[in-house]
Amino acid sequence: MQANLMSFAILITNATLWLILSCALFVAPAKSEPLHLQLHWQHQFQFAGYYAAVEKGFYRNAGLDVIIHEGAPGLLPITEVLKGHAQYGVANSEVLLERLRGAPLVALAAIFQHSASILLARKDAHIETPEDLTGKKVMMMSQTVDADFIAMFNNEGIDPSRIQFLQNSYNIQDLIAGKVDAVNAYISNEPFILKQQDVDYLIVDPNTYGIDYYSDILFTTEAELLHHPERAKAFREASLQGWRYAMENPQEIIDILIKKYHVPKSRAHLDFEAEAMKNLILPDLIEIGHMNPWRWRQMAETFVKAEIVDNDDFLQGFSYDPGVAEDNEKQQYYLSIAAVIGLFPSLIAAALFYAYRVVKRENNLRLKAETDIRELAFKDALTGLDNRHHFFMLAEQVLKMAHRSHSKVAVLYIDLNNFKTINDCLGHKAGDDVLRQVGQGLRKFVRQSDIVARLGGDEFVLLLYGVAQADDLLRLLEKIHQELDYCVDYQGKHLHVTASIGSAMYPDDGLDIDTLLDKADSDMYGIKHDSKVEKIDKQVLSMSE
Repeated sequence: MQANLMSFAILITNATLWLILSCALFVAPAKSEPLHLQLHWQHQFQFAGYYAAVEKGFYRNAGLDVIIHEGAPGLLPITEVLKGHAQYGVANSEVLLERLRGAPLVALAAIFQHSASILLARKDAHIETPEDLTGKKVMMMSQTVDADFIAMFNNEGIDPSRIQFLQNSYNIQDLIAGKVDAVNAYISNEPFILKQQDVDYLIVDPNTYGIDYYSDILFTTEAELLHHPERAKAFREASLQGWRYAMENPQEIIDILIKKYHVPKSRAHLDFEAEAMKNLILPDLIEIGHMNPWRWRQMAETFVKAEIVDNDDFLQGFSYDPGVAEDNEKQQYYLSIAAVIGLFPSLIAAALFYAYRVVKRENNLRLKAETDIRELAFKDALTGLDNRHHFFMLAEQVLKMAHRSHSKVAVLYIDLNNFKTINDCLGHKAGDDVLRQVGQGLRKFVRQSDIVARLGGDEFVLLLYGVAQADDLLRLLEKIHQELDYCVDYQGKHLHVTASIGSAMYPDDGLDIDTLLDKADSDMYGIKHDSKVEKIDKQVLSMSE
């Protein structure tokens, strides 16, 4: 009898599950309403991924009918989205700024890993640094839209009231004609126009001064995520699929822009824009759309420090996490099925909850494994600095940026003096401790936009972007020597650490990273030989009292 009852219970359970799943599979989908995406400027390659998602059917395959609206002067995507004129928008760091001011905005993806916003000046205006803007006429949009420039002025201790700000006319000819001294621009756009008209220019880039912001951020509202979580997830995934396609097939997207969107730019101009964007999106290094919570917090802290906002209390929940959203959808799905099956609520709920926990645990393990693999591929296991492989990848990108912006890049090759003595006398564990502390010291010293890596052994290298003059490099070398000239305590002994540093400057000493490293390495060995630091003429190790 008990066996028959058990068989009957299993039969009823299976029949109920089959009925529920059949209903879910065969219910006809409702006709999707049009979704509106508001861009923050006119149609151009800058928004290539969204055009690709429309033209290649990625939105349509996700059940979405998307209409793209180009931007215009005075038309702000944040305003359009908050007013309900569009469900999704694209904007720069002002998305985070308005979130910190209380607006219910959520970042879905950061398309540009580095901001394209720069200040562009004619070369004859002699504006090479933010300080040079003092007393000059500068066209910008507003403190909100150009928040990265305001943060840069704060970092450099410059009072914005000493700069004569003018409302942006959105006409680069005002700069060419000398009506203004500098204008906010995109590194992927306006420099091409100046080159075409043989106008020499200089660039002031906030990235050079520690303001490394995400830009071209795809965003929506909390209400959209609350009421349409599946739609928001599908829109994000289809958009990123479009971006991956666009970056792999730029010429096809350029054809679409010219033929369908009637973009007035020349093909050469669009080619320039597409090539420049590779160094901003970094599609070969980072997953398109990637967002790091730590970088959002760093951006928020610069806004607070510049007194643009009072605090970062509203930062929590700003960055969309597709993994969490997916887990929530699965949990809701499992729980909804458990509620329908009234015959066996406890058994079904327990089984589904267990399945949810298994999926979540596997998800977390997979994400952790992916993070660990990336760390092993790009980071030095001992110091946590960039490793040799990652350094050469990043250096290539930095030199391309420097070539476009006519900037100088300093390469510093650092070799610790008498490091072998420490290893021989105290063992490799002591040497490892010294290397870790040296790495920490170098990381504290460099700006966010600089690169510090361990090449191997006791050799380190720094890549410093935007070093204007040789005198600046000398001051940097002096500071690094001071930073490294200290004693490391290890098991009752003071380990005195110094370093020999060789330098090379792009483009003066070479145009590729191999040539620059060879020059800096040679310079370092010359300094080491001249100072005879390899001869131990003083006690390197001393007993601690």
